[in-house]
Amino acid sequence: MTDAVHLVLGDTAAGVLRDAMNIGMAPAATIVRFRDIYCLGPLGALGTADGPASRARYWAELLPDAPPAVGDFDEEEARYAQATDAARQGTVFVWTGAHSSSQLWLQRLCAVLPPQAADIRVVEAVDPGADPGGRRTVSQFEPGEFGELLARARMLDAAEILRLTREWQRNAACTSGVRRWAGGRISHHGDDFYDGLLLAQCDDDWQPAEQAIGSAQWECDEFLGDVFFAWRLRCLMRSGRLLCSGPAGSLAEAAVRLPGAGGADGTPH
Repeated sequence: MTDAVHLVLGDTAAGVLRDAMNIGMAPAATIVRFRDIYCLGPLGALGTADGPASRARYWAELLPDAPPAVGDFDEEEARYAQATDAARQGTVFVWTGAHSSSQLWLQRLCAVLPPQAADIRVVEAVDPGADPGGRRTVSQFEPGEFGELLARARMLDAAEILRLTREWQRNAACTSGVRRWAGGRISHHGDDFYDGLLLAQCDDDWQPAEQAIGSAQWECDEFLGDVFFAWRLRCLMRSGRLLCSGPAGSLAEAAVRLPGAGGADGTPH
């Protein structure tokens, strides 16, 4: 299928798909890799001139030591243009997972597809019969599993493209910091929605901050990433809901615990 183009979300997913092509589990074809994580931050400006800058401002808050450039998000917009051109010329495979970023990304793709797009196929990276707790992202499948996933690809017809376009418009217009995928719908929440989950990983004893972040990621019902949980941990420390000990500004060497236990000065025992 020489005219095929595969659209994937994330560097790791693109790498695993390339590995699958190299071992013959998927025909060799062009891969277009997208990066932005739509389960977090403002979406309303996307598709406008301020779209890339709005996303860069948000991610700079989460990554103050290494803020992304606006140009990174300009490149993301160029990938949508590339996907649109590919849809005019041949078959496009969209690799999706059962989580909010992937579903929002699929919705936005539908919103930019040309009306004459005729051969859009969705590859759903899910285990047949798996319960929601067993879901995986595309990147969590082995290259040898991609042939089976590809064999289950389904056509995306005009009616579904229109429905998903409208879903994107509705979701992008909602002011929210965190989005979840549950029951086949996107739900909207504040930035602090998972703060309780982070706090639940902590107790009266000191533990490495990275351990609390990793535990929250593991227990979370979405694939939000360590950057998000590190940001929320810093917010909890600033508000006094968590105590921290370690070098200023470095979570890699920090320890955290709940307040109210011995050592109120924030010093580990």
